[in-house]
Amino acid sequence: MAKPPSVDSAPRGSTRTRARGEAADTTTYRTQYTTSVPTGARRPRWVRRLARFLHRWRRRLARARAAVRGTTTPAGWGLVAATAVAFLLGGVFGWAELIAVGCVGLVTVALSLLFLIGRPRYDVQLTVETTRTRVGEPVRASVHLQDRSRVRLWATRVEIVVGQRVVELPPPGRAGEGRDVAVPAEHRGVVRVGPVRTVRGDPIGLFRRRAEWSQVQEVYVHPQTVGLPPTSTGFVRDLEGNPTNDLTASDISFHALREYRAGDDPRHVYWKAVARTGDLMVRQFEETRRSHLVVAFGRDDSSWNSEEEFEMGISAAASLGLRAIRDGRDITVVTSPPAREPGDLPAREPTSVPTVSPQRLLDGLSEIEWDSGDIGVGELASLASATVPGISIVFLVVGSKPGMRELRSWSQRFPLGVQTMAIVCNPGQTPGMQDVAGLDVVRIGYLEDLRLALMKGSSS
Repeated sequence: MAKPPSVDSAPRGSTRTRARGEAADTTTYRTQYTTSVPTGARRPRWVRRLARFLHRWRRRLARARAAVRGTTTPAGWGLVAATAVAFLLGGVFGWAELIAVGCVGLVTVALSLLFLIGRPRYDVQLTVETTRTRVGEPVRASVHLQDRSRVRLWATRVEIVVGQRVVELPPPGRAGEGRDVAVPAEHRGVVRVGPVRTVRGDPIGLFRRRAEWSQVQEVYVHPQTVGLPPTSTGFVRDLEGNPTNDLTASDISFHALREYRAGDDPRHVYWKAVARTGDLMVRQFEETRRSHLVVAFGRDDSSWNSEEEFEMGISAAASLGLRAIRDGRDITVVTSPPAREPGDLPAREPTSVPTVSPQRLLDGLSEIEWDSGDIGVGELASLASATVPGISIVFLVVGSKPGMRELRSWSQRFPLGVQTMAIVCNPGQTPGMQDVAGLDVVRIGYLEDLRLALMKGSSS
């Protein structure tokens, strides 16, 4: 009879079997079971309880430390430090005056802490009339407050943050009160409304506790725009383009049949119609064209002399983008990438503004800030030429800082056949147009001048 294999070693938690003897076809085996216990489970129970107790107290001390740091003002820290120094020096040198100063400081700190006793309970509803507006059209925000505290607390101030300012509201009653707050819209940008918060503190200003009761809502203040006329500028004939209303004798989008005229290409004679009517008939086609419009502007100070010029440029770019979107044309709006942090690699593509809808375009332009770019218009033109395919016309929106030589150099960074137009924004200047070696330069002093210039250009 074959003997089972002998196993001298086995993994932890397994069974070990070894033969002990053999006689007359019988064999006796002894089996050993080995079980391992994790080292951590062997710790005494009091050690585990002590570890849990210390962990809980460490978390409580961390929360208390954060609460003290967030509640004590610099004046409070100064008074606490002065009180401690007064007690120390008074005890060392035996100066009763310093000990008296320390006692006054200690009493002041204790009385100031009394103003923080209690926890307020409020029901707050913040409603913004609309989250999108235009420059010069303020928005109304409504705040409904209700105090649900059992006891009215001392020194409680209610305030709401609106942009860069803080508006103080009167403390609410138990029945609830509503207040209207005006959201300013003097400048293009994104105005943060909220949160509504309560501030409790002592009259001296040693301690202050804030509690937020609402979320932050954003109001987009869109730039001013002007309605521009439709234009056929920038269209390029392309068999893969979109059909237009213009008729041609050679294309792929069939329109209708007409009678043969002298000079028509015989290849377009429709012989089936000739056999049916007996007259020569030729095919007419709808001309297919492609147009990809690019609006490029920098946001650093290399092309703008003032913030007023930059704001006019943003308005001009927004007006051009809205006209292109409404006409169903392909459009790309690009600007300089954000300023690089130390150690970042150079930008390889421009920052694109969303153009899927007019609202997304205006929202994106509202978020752009002046003097926050990393490259100038020249490098921006090179990046746009390398990354945006199929460009047919480019609008370079700049201020009055660059000269004509720079404008021509920037326009030559796009491929041959691309029409370029520079929109020079300078508030108050006399409008005008000029053609410089294939570069159309439009100078505007008011936003309305852009509409007049494009109307004049489309009619000429």
